[in-house]
Amino acid sequence: MDSVEEIKQKLDIATVIGEYVPLHKAGSNFKARCPFHNEKSPSFFVTPDRQIWHCFGCNEGGDMFTFVQKIEGIEFPEALKLLAQKAGVQLKQFDPRITSQKNRLHEVCQSAASFWQECLRADIGKNALEYVVRRKIQDKTIVEFKIGFAPDSWDATLKFLLSNGYTESEVFQSGLTVRKEKGTGYYDRFRDRLMFPIQDIHGNVIGFTARTLKADEPAKYINTPESVLYHKSNVLYALDKAKKSIRENNYVIIVEGNMDALTAHEAGYKNVVACSGTALTMEQINLLKRYTNNFALCFDQDEAGQKAAERSIDLLFGAEVNTKIVQVLNGKDPDECIKNSPESWEASLRQSKDVMKFYFDKYLTVDNLSNVIKKKQAVKVILTQIAKIKNKIEQDHWVKQLSNILQIEAGLLWESLPRNAVGREKTDFSRKRKNTAGPAADNQIKTGQNTKVENLRMIITILLNYPKHIAYAQEFLLPEMIEDEELSGFYKVILSCYNQNQQLEKEQLIKLIDAESKTISESSLNSLILLAANIFDGFTIAEIDNELFELLRVYRRWFISKKLEVLKRELAIADQSNDLDLKNRLSKELDELNFQKQKLQD
Repeated sequence: MDSVEEIKQKLDIATVIGEYVPLHKAGSNFKARCPFHNEKSPSFFVTPDRQIWHCFGCNEGGDMFTFVQKIEGIEFPEALKLLAQKAGVQLKQFDPRITSQKNRLHEVCQSAASFWQECLRADIGKNALEYVVRRKIQDKTIVEFKIGFAPDSWDATLKFLLSNGYTESEVFQSGLTVRKEKGTGYYDRFRDRLMFPIQDIHGNVIGFTARTLKADEPAKYINTPESVLYHKSNVLYALDKAKKSIRENNYVIIVEGNMDALTAHEAGYKNVVACSGTALTMEQINLLKRYTNNFALCFDQDEAGQKAAERSIDLLFGAEVNTKIVQVLNGKDPDECIKNSPESWEASLRQSKDVMKFYFDKYLTVDNLSNVIKKKQAVKVILTQIAKIKNKIEQDHWVKQLSNILQIEAGLLWESLPRNAVGREKTDFSRKRKNTAGPAADNQIKTGQNTKVENLRMIITILLNYPKHIAYAQEFLLPEMIEDEELSGFYKVILSCYNQNQQLEKEQLIKLIDAESKTISESSLNSLILLAANIFDGFTIAEIDNELFELLRVYRRWFISKKLEVLKRELAIADQSNDLDLKNRLSKELDELNFQKQKLQD
């Protein structure tokens, strides 16, 4: 069996996608809000029967491989390797599909991490290991997080990697060496530093954070530069180990430093991740939203940490997630707080505040409220934050809270609310309407080509999902009545398959169509199959019957109307030429069509 097919046999697409997106059962399918565009109502569907997914908002779709490629931003070789690991499928090393630059660079980084782990335990790493012990990092944490030591050498790491078959270019592209300014060649980027490997959500080493062990070193921490593998705005330290706990607890705690995350994990708080000293980004937020919509920020208590927290809050407002602020009660950061007193850390989490409560407490102090200038400045800050809230009910709540505190009418505060707050999305995808049939649709079909095709697609998707209706539909709708060449040919295939065996169930019909249809692409077929779940979600069988009848009635009436217009023009020409036989024949056809149209209207 081909490795791709073997992976599909062993993995269920709903399980794979469910690791990224919260899926909800919808009949035999699953639905969710699409991870690829901003939407409020679910239009993203997964069907386990066919192992496919499709979004009716952005019209993307495919199998588990295309989904992983798109959401991870990777090419097929990386997706193949990733899913093979999940499925326990051994890929052949000579398979050209797994040969890629990224896979090769992953191996370079992993080899470097293993080398540095060995160095930490060797004599050369004695001082580094003593530092780790002083910081009270447990031995199991050292192993789990692959902490290591880069020797104080210009080329020890480079020589090791070259001896393992990697090229100078590959080591350089991994961010582990620096090109010499004079002459040719490279030297080690990380020297005499404690090494913290940074792993992607699948546990692949993609970069490093390196802490100096020298007191006079100006750069306390340095990171791997941006590379093919490592994009700091897309990565969160310890997420590969935290994602399960985040999903189970339904909230994530975001800290600043790697040590904060390590200490929290050691204390049993596995849902903690670190942004590694960089500002939180929207890419990181969207990554976390795969697992939860509940965020807790716990940044350092110094001025820089608090400013970073406020910048992050702006992004979190825009992402419409539930956000709380954690302020440690004992120490300058989570690492110090936990080591000083685990009870204080627990209390800090219990006393976390909603973002607006945090701002109210910070700015609406007795001192600020007693001074008119300070009061004006404080209220301006609060109103700016309220304006960033997208949910109008929540916004109204905080305006009323502020009104009560200031003893000012809420209307005045609404008027003072900034109109151009940052963090607002400029676009949104509207929900597809469930019902486009009826008199309004009749008018749209007469004038709108897109609406006519959309109605045809809905007719066909009902027939695909409810084959018993095909016998009824073919009495009203003939293939030659469909102008769209692709849909007309596909409709012929549906009728042909059904008429060969009128007892066909949905799965059997689709299997036959898969084999016989040459007029419609696989992606179009998948889209039509899932369209019913999107458009008719929540409809009863009786309502679907009525919908099909109405769609067929409207479409046939449109077809007759168009044919009447043609006949009227032909009759006018026959009248001018005084062709009595032709006039009589055309008049009879007109009468018959008018009668059919009237019946459809009644």
